[in-house]
Amino acid sequence: MLYTPLHRLLGEQPGPLTDRMIDDAVAQGIEEGEEIDWKKLLPAEKDFRESGIVKDIAAFANAGGGMIVFGVTETTRAASGRYDAGLLTESYERTIRQISMAAISPPVFGVQAFAIPSTTENRAVALLVPGSPDGPHLVYRNDQFGAPLRTGADTHWMKERQIESAYRYRFEGQRLGEESLRQIYDDMANAADTSDRAVLVGAARPRTRHPQAERREWVTGIVTRATLVTRWWLAGTNDGPLEHLDMHLERPTLNGRYLPPTDPGDCREAHAVILNDSSVGLSWRAGGHERDKTGRHYEPHQIPTRAVEAFAASLLALVHAVAADGPADEYDIVLGVEFESLTSLRPEFHVRNAAPPSGVHRTLSGRFRPVQITADSSVDEATFISAAIDIATSALNQVGLKKPSYLDTMLTPRPRDWTW
Repeated sequence: MLYTPLHRLLGEQPGPLTDRMIDDAVAQGIEEGEEIDWKKLLPAEKDFRESGIVKDIAAFANAGGGMIVFGVTETTRAASGRYDAGLLTESYERTIRQISMAAISPPVFGVQAFAIPSTTENRAVALLVPGSPDGPHLVYRNDQFGAPLRTGADTHWMKERQIESAYRYRFEGQRLGEESLRQIYDDMANAADTSDRAVLVGAARPRTRHPQAERREWVTGIVTRATLVTRWWLAGTNDGPLEHLDMHLERPTLNGRYLPPTDPGDCREAHAVILNDSSVGLSWRAGGHERDKTGRHYEPHQIPTRAVEAFAASLLALVHAVAADGPADEYDIVLGVEFESLTSLRPEFHVRNAAPPSGVHRTLSGRFRPVQITADSSVDEATFISAAIDIATSALNQVGLKKPSYLDTMLTPRPRDWTW
């Protein structure tokens, strides 16, 4: 659910950007500041790269995020009237995202463009720029790079000490982010009890922190959406960890909501957390699943490779559903296998319908090392499947398999009854 600086300045609840909100901003004379900038006209698409908007995007990213609204005139920095901003096409949206990544170093990910519906001739367009953990972001100016920074209603160029401080902040943020991601991972592994069978464990954390209200009433909708997307990505398969969560018994946990398993102690027992800062954790018992329709089971240390793909799809679908409920962002995502058997057994990965030994795969060391990727959550579900494929491929490569068997970018059309 969208919550922008304009929502905050107008005292609005989270929701879509509307033409009425633009009118209200003009009527109240909302002033430009550290989080919002008024612009009269959207540049022509072909001129966007050379416009000053690129500098403004970098400046907002360096200052914790902000919003540029086109279609508003201003007088002494206060919104004073409406103007037709021009047309924002799908092609233009792609251009904005591409230039935000190509013309700024390091790239600014997650910039969102919104054509605000209007019943008049005065169209409005908004760009939502997320704060970035990768600052300082540099742009090319006068034959050299500079780091713009939004300060109040103005954009200034950072001095040397400010740039030095920004780099220290980036590296410290990365260290703390890795610690936080690992803590979520460890908590999910402990929730599933890795002593009696192999468990797939995943954690994801947005690279930019966005404190939000407790998600109590939204959890069911988020998990339902993620479950549907997972089935779509897996061509209708409905056996993944999200299918084994009890959405109706979710309860509070530290800084978020916890979803318990439908059947505790079952060979497919699953656990999940959705935290208030949009972080996600997921675990699923993967050793000991049924081999086939005869009712035979794998051993506790034996994991079917299709379970790895189903887990990767579920984890990424859950990340995308949570991200869609807040500011789009890049996520650091980790997937691993945990098994603490007191015996000498180590996790094995079994390919369906392949007879041993050709269908049995192990890591070189006997232990599975968690794999990690960074994914941009601002893309749609049909594109975001690539992130699920990437992390599943890294996991399968570790045990000697080339690529997933079920996950593929060639998807059937998205169901029409999905209205989000």
